[in-house]
Amino acid sequence: MKKLHFYLFPIVCVLFFASCEDPDSSPRALLNLILVDSPAKWDSVFVEIKGVDVEVLVEGRESQSQIFFFEYKSGDKRIKVSELVGDNELLIGRSELPIGQIINATIILGDNHSMYLKEKKYVLALSDLSKNRISLSTAIDVEQGYSYDIYLDLDLEKSIVQTSESPLTYELDPFFTLSDGAGKTELSGTLKPTTLYPAIYLSDGTDTISTHTNTSGKFIFKIQEGNYTLYFDPKDELYQDTTFSIDVAAKEDTVLKQITFKKKP
Repeated sequence: MKKLHFYLFPIVCVLFFASCEDPDSSPRALLNLILVDSPAKWDSVFVEIKGVDVEVLVEGRESQSQIFFFEYKSGDKRIKVSELVGDNELLIGRSELPIGQIINATIILGDNHSMYLKEKKYVLALSDLSKNRISLSTAIDVEQGYSYDIYLDLDLEKSIVQTSESPLTYELDPFFTLSDGAGKTELSGTLKPTTLYPAIYLSDGTDTISTHTNTSGKFIFKIQEGNYTLYFDPKDELYQDTTFSIDVAAKEDTVLKQITFKKKP
């Protein structure tokens, strides 16, 4: 997508969290932080996430901002992002916020990241130690009594970098994007054959986001209305890639007809 790419439905491995205690009885809104996306050619990828700092310009205090920590309250904070495809999403944290405007979200990573490729484990060290905090600017107005969904999309196509061939080593250069769930519509489809590990790219002419399929070949984007170009990369030299354009209407989910990769002549 994602682009955190950082979208929203039937959720697997959903973890609910207690709201932060706050003696302030001022009007509040509920915020959900949701992680999406997956790897393509890797068997599985684990990323350790400690939580997210959400910075808010509180109404009536426009000259001052407050930071609210959304802790990922799991015993093992390593997240198997390889499962976050199709309808699968992970709730990182949920809590109330004062009304105002969210202006930033900072994802706080640990240092225990790894992936498996053909059953072999590879440690993913951060490419730069400063990358353990990923800051994403935004401008999301928060009104009293509403529930808001923010998607954090981890783009592994950009985040996993091969650093050498002999020995084969990789690094994690985390690339997240953040999007507001409000006004999103769903674009989905199914790719065949399911034995492939394709990547699907979606471009509006300015930005490009990517996602992958689950074991059934299903993929989902959650996006605003508009005209987009879809590019399907089979990641297999025996098959042809394919590209086409599509108009996505507001508040109307779009389901594409099944797409089957053709073998090259």
